[in-house]
Amino acid sequence: MSVKTKFIRAMFAMMHLPTCEEVEQFAYDFLEGALDSSTMKVVGRHLKACKNCQRFIAAYRKTASLGKTFQKPSLDPEFKEKLFEFLSHQGGRP
Repeated sequence: MSVKTKFIRAMFAMMHLPTCEEVEQFAYDFLEGALDSSTMKVVGRHLKACKNCQRFIAAYRKTASLGKTFQKPSLDPEFKEKLFEFLSHQGGRP
């Protein structure tokens, strides 16, 4: 662990704030607003002080957003029928 990391951890401990690892663990619940109010506050305070966690939460938020908008691709019905026919001849189940 680098000196900088040790310093940052000590600073957050003195401020009674969670570590970066703890913020990562809370990320999903934080973004969903599923944490209790005191935990939401300390994670928010950590985020105000930590640029790395701000970037992590922004990336996490964007990834979650993209996952919600993903649409399952549809197969062409003719291709799907041929695929099922091929699989049934190979002993597979469609």
